[in-house]
Amino acid sequence: MAAAVAQREPVDLLLDYERRLMEAGTRLPAQDEVRQRWSGIGFRIGDQRFVASMDEVREVLDPPVCTRVPGTSPWFLGVANVRGNLVSVMDLHGFMVGGRSPQGRHARVLMYQREGVAAAFRVDDVLGLQRFYMEEQTTVSVDAGVLTPYLNGGFRRRNEEWPVLSLADFVVSKDFLEISR
Repeated sequence: MAAAVAQREPVDLLLDYERRLMEAGTRLPAQDEVRQRWSGIGFRIGDQRFVASMDEVREVLDPPVCTRVPGTSPWFLGVANVRGNLVSVMDLHGFMVGGRSPQGRHARVLMYQREGVAAAFRVDDVLGLQRFYMEEQTTVSVDAGVLTPYLNGGFRRRNEEWPVLSLADFVVSKDFLEISR
């Protein structure tokens, strides 16, 4: 018998194996439904949770050393050299409450870079990668103060709301472009 198997072509062996599997009823389970997902980086500003699209967050970094720019709003932390690029750094908590927030040990910056615009947004804490099913998408009831115009819907999971903060909308806004006092 072993001599007979050795003389068969490899393709014939595979076809025979496939035939035997099908006869035994071994099949891969059919996937009836493909659930679409949305991914973003979760973060906290004060007590409020937000999420920003993975398409908008290039990377998450420790807050860089900033050089202040005279005559700018307190929430504009200045400019920083990030990997050889001069980047504007905003304090989102300070922008929300007016002024400048203290930098806690969990503070991070979300790097945004698209269409020639590079900016960093300091947040109080990063809550990691968040994945939502599209059926969890909802309108948000959160009042985020001055950030409310930049909310682009949100997601609800286990009675938690995750408003989506659109960094792309924020960087083209008057609030972002006019940082002088």
